[in-house]
Amino acid sequence: MRRVLLFVLAITMFTACTHDTINETKKEDSGADIIYASIDDMVDAEAENGDTRVELNDKKQTVWTAGDRIMTFSNDSFGLWQFDGKTGDRSGSFIHIHNYGTPDLDFVNYDQHYAIYLADATYSAYSNKSPVFFTTIPQTQSYKEQSYALNTNAMLGTSSDGKNYKFKNLCGYIRLSITGSKVVDNIVIKGRNSECITGRFYFDKNGELAPYENNAYSITLDCEDGVQLTDIPTEFYITLPPTTFTKGITVTINFTDGTVFTKSTSKSITIERNTIQPMKNFSTGGEVEWQTIVINHSGGIVYSPY
Repeated sequence: MRRVLLFVLAITMFTACTHDTINETKKEDSGADIIYASIDDMVDAEAENGDTRVELNDKKQTVWTAGDRIMTFSNDSFGLWQFDGKTGDRSGSFIHIHNYGTPDLDFVNYDQHYAIYLADATYSAYSNKSPVFFTTIPQTQSYKEQSYALNTNAMLGTSSDGKNYKFKNLCGYIRLSITGSKVVDNIVIKGRNSECITGRFYFDKNGELAPYENNAYSITLDCEDGVQLTDIPTEFYITLPPTTFTKGITVTINFTDGTVFTKSTSKSITIERNTIQPMKNFSTGGEVEWQTIVINHSGGIVYSPY
């Protein structure tokens, strides 16, 4: 019964920016070995057959990026590994570069080894010793053409032998399709009911993200040198925790010329794990930076140019 209650606590925390009392542990050493990993999830978005990704190739398949690092956890090991392949590989070997010792957790009731992509080298436990892991969804993400930003997509890997891991995505994704004539400096997205969508999150072996600390209500997609809009929709991807925006979202587009375009939706939007949520195309063309209303001395409107 105790384990069930603690699991319910984790689900409840997902709806608010609060955190549990968790004792974290961090150790460091070195080691050498090799393991193998592949990305296993298939995406179900717009009836397309393909993968979500750490990085996306031109076939909409998951690929690793050179230098990717993962953390592994089991009853007798806690280590850091680095991808030994090249960007674009869908599977490959990881070299053991750090050994953090033996976890002081009870993995006895867990029949698999675990690996975390975008882990922060810490773990902890509920009072019943069930393992809990951590990851961070950045509040500022970098624009990447036809993909979401690198270092934003948390994944959970499992293995029965501690040598061969298959990963699944823990996050969901929004895709904005925008037309216009200006250059985008950045895009800010937030829920209209103060949903927590960025910061540090924790999760258990089921991979359900729950806010832990430094959580916030908005994400900024930084376009760095700027992205030129055209009459052909430009796609912008943003990584999010699985979330239901109960009152819709607000998208604010800041252009390099200092002007701003804002668009809001009022309908509930659900971001599911491992799924790209496409938003309807919208145009920023012909936007009005401000409106002028001229009134006479008695308060009547003379004209209202739009």
